Amino acid sequence: MKKIFVLISLSSATVWAQPCLENRAALDLGSGTTKAYVATVDTCEKKIVKVIFEDRLPLAFNEALEKSADGTLSEKVIQEATPQIQALLGKVKTYEVKRITAVATSVFRVAKNGRAVAQGLAKDLQIPVEVISQEQEAELGYWSALAQKNISDTRNLIVWDIGGGSMQMYSREKGKVHIYEGDLASVTFKNRILQVLQFKDPKNHSSPNPIGLQREASLQLAKNHAYLNVPAYFKKMAPSARWVGVGGVISMSVQRQVNKAASEFTQSDLNEALKQRVWLKDAEIDSDYRISDISNMALVLGYMQALKIDKIETAQASLGQGLIFKNLR
Repeated sequence: MKKIFVLISLSSATVWAQPCLENRAALDLGSGTTKAYVATVDTCEKKIVKVIFEDRLPLAFNEALEKSADGTLSEKVIQEATPQIQALLGKVKTYEVKRITAVATSVFRVAKNGRAVAQGLAKDLQIPVEVISQEQEAELGYWSALAQKNISDTRNLIVWDIGGGSMQMYSREKGKVHIYEGDLASVTFKNRILQVLQFKDPKNHSSPNPIGLQREASLQLAKNHAYLNVPAYFKKMAPSARWVGVGGVISMSVQRQVNKAASEFTQSDLNEALKQRVWLKDAEIDSDYRISDISNMALVLGYMQALKIDKIETAQASLGQGLIFKNLR
């Protein structure tokens, strides 16, 4: 009788525990990359148990917008992107997800038809798509960093997110939220180099490579922007803060070029890597983002120099991950 009782008890415990576990998914429709994220979550413990699928598509919405004559995303761009996003969503659905959420970021805020495009994608994908504010984007970047790196002590923490069309810094100190909402990002900085330093029209030219002898001038462009735009709070905190970089520019593009096997880099590491890579032509760069990879390094290094940031930890986390994590809280 004792053995039978034990078996029944174990079976009941297993059934009781299962309702807390479910698969959830999120899509991040970014300015330069569209990302999918699927995770098993524990709704009782309010935590992500494990990541079961991640994928990304290089969809250059912001590059297309920068070349647009009327400030809209063209029908051609949308028609080319939609089936790729549908295929990505198809992969997501194979994991029997209970809930799928999607957010659209900077380029959908800026483009004149951005919200209409997002609504069209929602209809084609048959899932809700929310165009989020830059403040919401900053907050999701923060939650994604906490989830990815399992951070519990948020004192002296700044999460820095750079994408294709916007830059955010986010910090919570003594219950107060501090946010920097910047307009200099991967594509806009690349185009600033083309315009200001190379006297080229970004509508006709996509790549500034090789940057070569314009390295110092490119760094100065980034430094000047940091000096003029970053709020005093972040300038004061910067030298002693714990910096965690998320988003495609810092955690993917820059980290991969400095040391793809690591999850952090110093100002000195980045400086040395940039010195070598500024001479590369597009054909010599093995990346889907070759036209902005080198300028990404100059943007981040210029900001690090201006703000006196010695080291950045990186977390290859998506806004989708932050969205799932935040919705569990």
